[in-house]
Amino acid sequence: MRQAKYRKILWVILLAELALLHLGVGVRLYVLRWEYPQVRRLILLFPIWAVGTLLLGLWQLGSYQRFRRKAIAAIATVEEGWIHSACEQAASEVGLLRVPPLYQSAAVTTPMLLGFLTPVMLIPDTRYSFGELRMVFLHECTHAKKRDLWYKLIFTVGSCIFWFQPAVWLLKNAALQDVEVACDQSVAVGRSEAERDAYAKFLLDSLRRGREKNKAYSAYFYNSKAVMRARLRVVTREQEPGFLAGAAAFLLLTAELVVCIGLLGVSIRRDVREEAYQQKAAVNQYLGYDAPDSFTDTAVAAMTGLTPVDGENYYNWRMNAMEQYPETEWADMTETVDGPWQLRVKTRASYLDAVSDFVYRYIMYYEDPERGSAYNPEESSGYNTLETIDRTLLAGDADEYVCRLLFRDIVWADESTADSLPVEGERYGENGTEYRYYNWAVHVKRVGEYTYELVGVAETEAVTAAFAEAYPEEAETAFISLATLDLRRQDRCRAATQDGVTRVTWDDGANWTEVPVSMEKLTARGDQMDGQLSGAQEKSYVVSDEVTAFAYGGSMEVPVAVTFTHDKGNNWKTITVTNEAVSVRRLFLSFPDAEHGFLIFTGDRTMHQEGSSVYRTEDGGENWFEVKPEQGYSADGGHSLLTGAAFVTDQAGFVTGGDGCYQTTDGGLNWKQLTVRVPAVEYAESYTVYYPPERQGDKLVLYLGMEEYSELGGTKLRYESEDLGQSWSYTGVVYRK
Repeated sequence: MRQAKYRKILWVILLAELALLHLGVGVRLYVLRWEYPQVRRLILLFPIWAVGTLLLGLWQLGSYQRFRRKAIAAIATVEEGWIHSACEQAASEVGLLRVPPLYQSAAVTTPMLLGFLTPVMLIPDTRYSFGELRMVFLHECTHAKKRDLWYKLIFTVGSCIFWFQPAVWLLKNAALQDVEVACDQSVAVGRSEAERDAYAKFLLDSLRRGREKNKAYSAYFYNSKAVMRARLRVVTREQEPGFLAGAAAFLLLTAELVVCIGLLGVSIRRDVREEAYQQKAAVNQYLGYDAPDSFTDTAVAAMTGLTPVDGENYYNWRMNAMEQYPETEWADMTETVDGPWQLRVKTRASYLDAVSDFVYRYIMYYEDPERGSAYNPEESSGYNTLETIDRTLLAGDADEYVCRLLFRDIVWADESTADSLPVEGERYGENGTEYRYYNWAVHVKRVGEYTYELVGVAETEAVTAAFAEAYPEEAETAFISLATLDLRRQDRCRAATQDGVTRVTWDDGANWTEVPVSMEKLTARGDQMDGQLSGAQEKSYVVSDEVTAFAYGGSMEVPVAVTFTHDKGNNWKTITVTNEAVSVRRLFLSFPDAEHGFLIFTGDRTMHQEGSSVYRTEDGGENWFEVKPEQGYSADGGHSLLTGAAFVTDQAGFVTGGDGCYQTTDGGLNWKQLTVRVPAVEYAESYTVYYPPERQGDKLVLYLGMEEYSELGGTKLRYESEDLGQSWSYTGVVYRK
């Protein structure tokens, strides 16, 4: 993988080289001014250059002074000790000896480092969690340690001096991007996938919140969309953008042309023009290629002609393919052969890796036919924002196959709908970010020893239905029957927090009613080790037509309480459940019907262990009494950290945590551990995390995932029960939000 920190040095060298080249040209022109009268006229350009440099320099200096005065005028001392603690921890972790002074300023919308000799840390008056601030401070402290403000100043001065040179501006953009990419590399190195995913999610949140313009005198967390996309690629995939190498090549070519023009004083030679023409022709060698067979009955029929792959054979194939997989960089694995719809792979064991690249080019073609059909193998392969969620072999083998590809694309705020796509992906909001989800079946055929071609694309649902009709005997066991998408749509009745106020809707957002609980109470809890809450805790509230209730509290200042309404907000009532719990970490509230409710809250955390209490109401929340389990889900009142809890009837309930899943059928008096059979699917041994069952019609639905942090995404095993959890039937692999 190319390292941004080494490219930072390269950009400085190239800037110095460009300065020397221009100096050499200037000296050469000065020497030749008496020999060639035409050169003498070029000297007259010097005053224009001097005026341009002076004006641009004064504008940069004035911009700095205006922003500095604005930031200082709105500055305030950070009072919260945990924020200072997060900053000090980050500085210590990156090896920064002097911790920058920390202030809050209403003049900034994103965290930033400001100042050269004695830099200070500025954060906006925005509510952040401890984990989010830790990511911010790790990033900014890394900037301070590497003295990136001085690095940015160098290129700002260079752009003022060489304002007439387009290559300098290109070089400046590449250098400023690598400053951020190198910083993210330092922060992300050695961290777990969970931490990297959390960092990437916060980058997306920062992209939505931040609006500060690029300033050479500051190091800030938010950047432009292009830079943020490059940072996301580095954090999530350990892959850097490929266009920076092109920027360097363009810079060197421009420098070469400057030397030729300045020293020789003649026009570009004919062979140079011919070379440029040939390069342009190579880039556009694929113009005129049509897209593969797409979303038609013909495409589905062609896919159905292949033999489906059952679950066991798929698992065995995958294990064998992994053993043969070459240890090589992605850039070395694929290259275009004869057209934009062909790829060459290193080994036949890695043939499925071509699917994602094919889809990238397919979407690029339909959103921009000219750019898509002019695909250049020397440039990036396609969209950087496309994220492959799951890849499943449906039918065929290494010679010809159909693969289900589940992927999503970020929908940017200023992005218009891709009307030209045959099938527009379904859009879903997730934590404030809008995604476009696709579930496609991709048909690929081998046309050479290691060369594959995209034959067609279709909707997975249509393909699996055709397979079930063509192979009725194998429909129950075929792996294709498991390739289902089960994205949970936004509930009609739901709650949302904005600008420090929590509101509820019972009509899908047409009308909103404010919850009469202050944000200070709603986010209060005795255990703040997971970070400060910015709204109602997940699973701590219920919003339905029959009852809407919020559970909160569990600190020295705020007791555990429930605020509820049975008439959609016309009348609210608050009941204190207990005053004795003062170190609460999580609250889980359930109302299986309007009268019966359950509140399970945890606390007294010690390392990875904690205790919990179960409370019950039988009159809609008016009175609560503690349930003392006769046979609990823990030993001596202690258990692993709970991740979920829910009651589906007035007697049946479930809790989940590091110890697995426990169920009760008598209202919480007795609990027993629940286990389900894991089928022979890929990474079967990794499906260990239970999520509390949910009622869907007359059935209960249970999901088994791979990791705790994947509740909002990731591949899961789906189970159904028709007897309130006494027995479970495996129904397939799904991707679920």
